Amino acid sequence: MFAALISLSAGWASTAETPSTKLSVRPPEFKLQTNDVVVFLGGANVVAAQETGHLETLLTVKFHGLGMRFHTLAWEGDTVYAQPRDLNFPQLKTQLQRVAATVAFLHFGQTESLQGRDALTGFVTAYEKLLDELSVLVPRLVLVTPPPFEKNDPPLPDVSARNQDLALYAEAIRELAHRRGCRLVNLYGEFSKTNKRGRKLTDNGIHFTAQGQAEVAGTTARLLGFGDIVDRAGTANAKGEWPAASFESVRRVVIQKNRLWFDYWRPMNWAFLAGDRTEQPSSRDHRDPKIRWFPAEMEKFVPLIEAKEKEIEEAAKQVGEGE
Repeated sequence: MFAALISLSAGWASTAETPSTKLSVRPPEFKLQTNDVVVFLGGANVVAAQETGHLETLLTVKFHGLGMRFHTLAWEGDTVYAQPRDLNFPQLKTQLQRVAATVAFLHFGQTESLQGRDALTGFVTAYEKLLDELSVLVPRLVLVTPPPFEKNDPPLPDVSARNQDLALYAEAIRELAHRRGCRLVNLYGEFSKTNKRGRKLTDNGIHFTAQGQAEVAGTTARLLGFGDIVDRAGTANAKGEWPAASFESVRRVVIQKNRLWFDYWRPMNWAFLAGDRTEQPSSRDHRDPKIRWFPAEMEKFVPLIEAKEKEIEEAAKQVGEGE
């Protein structure tokens, strides 16, 4: 189903955030390398992030000219405990191998924290196991702590009451990153500070609005060391649109590419493509039942995705070089 998209690149000497960062010691600048394949893993918020494309745009502009590729492999409901898929759908490890991922951003801990502090030990154990599995496949891992839950107005429940537990999970992730030498993006620590702009970034305390996605992406970029790019893009409006037309232009193409990618790696009618309905007449050529037309049709997405990636790279180059 998947095309071989990119070869592995060289290793990356990255230092995780350590206790010394509490004394304002900045970690080394985050860098991507030529032909890197960056993947984003996590649950619903990460799935939604591909529909707005903010972080991918910022990374592409910052590291333009390196021939990188970005793929979201997130799935609603994914946790450190399990990443269930449809019948015969490739498991996460297989997906990472097929796209030849070299960098992975891991967004976990928010959903898991709803089990409370009594489940923290099990969370750490499961996350350790997941990291053991992923580190064999992906050379560079970035652990992202979830930002705090936002306070809801009635009749929605006030999930912000769970932030004391979430803080413990965020700290556990920080310790994991330090212990394993992974890069850390501590969104919980950053968003725990006063929201000076006073904007509500979620629509239910958990799931980000388009503007919230832009804010999270910008904060992530700042914590990775390139706030200058965020400043150039500007502050997104309620629709998630940046005031800088050049950045917004790149983002629009990123969204188009991500739509193609989503339809390719998570196709509709999976049961007919590779599930339990591959023997149905509609899954086969009406002239020759021995021929399955669906798999061949899916591969037509590949050149469309590659064309959009080239378009993104050219647009990002112009922005990155100051037009």
